[in-house]
Amino acid sequence: MNKATALIFCIAFFNHSYSQDRTIRELLVVSTRPIKSLDSNGWKLKGTFILNVNQGASSNWASGGEENVLGFNSILNYGINFRHNKHTWDNYFDLALGFQNATSFGKFRKIDDRIDVTSKYGYRVNRHWYLGLLTNFNSQALAGYDYSVESEQKVSSFLTPGKIILSPGMDYKTSNRFSLFISPVTVRWNLKHDPDFFNRTKFGVDSAHKVNMEFGAFVTAKFNASFTKWATYSTRIDLFSNYKRSPENIDVLMNNLLTMRFTKIFATNLCLDLIYDDDVKKRLQIKEVLGIGITMKI
Repeated sequence: MNKATALIFCIAFFNHSYSQDRTIRELLVVSTRPIKSLDSNGWKLKGTFILNVNQGASSNWASGGEENVLGFNSILNYGINFRHNKHTWDNYFDLALGFQNATSFGKFRKIDDRIDVTSKYGYRVNRHWYLGLLTNFNSQALAGYDYSVESEQKVSSFLTPGKIILSPGMDYKTSNRFSLFISPVTVRWNLKHDPDFFNRTKFGVDSAHKVNMEFGAFVTAKFNASFTKWATYSTRIDLFSNYKRSPENIDVLMNNLLTMRFTKIFATNLCLDLIYDDDVKKRLQIKEVLGIGITMKI
């Protein structure tokens, strides 16, 4: 429990310190911006599309460097939400895909790949609390490779890893900025469907198995804020404790997204993902993507 507590404290401190920096703040991708207004049928559709592009070139450059560099990263956050009397139904789609190419690579390499879908039903019991049922699916679209080795070893693919969560619990919401979902009885399925990994113990799934079911406690919190008219920040953190094996080793997923707009269309976007899952890797995983490009509300 000491290791897990220290890890969560470090992540919270890291997130806080970045958010105080005016020039580089963290990113979260995914997710929720609760609803201020609804159409006549109780539905609200809202989302953001981001496309960041970078390019560089050099020729006969004395200090060296890549001759040509080209990359892009796209993010789609979209919400479909329903409200009627005491009933709510929130659906969030968080998709990302990015590639980078350079002369020495010879081909594009993946730098970002995420499929994250959440659906949550709620029944209001008082002003802020809802009885809820949450489902979540998380994976990636394309195969991933370790480019640090000469053979470019494959390390992941679609549904490898993958996670499915089914979680009944209580949902706390305040206005349109913060939500906290708590469940002491959550089922999570870890997936490893790529046949290349079937005979290996990986991603929390034993050798000769494609699925491992876990039972534990689950907490997810989401927060978003507008610092100014042109700067917004959103974050999400998921915590899962597996009752069946090492419950003190809490799995952590944290997404951050900071957007600073120059105009209504162009903006700087900083994305930061933090993951800790000792069944996958016994150290903190960090992924950061910074770019300037088109940011549109859809």
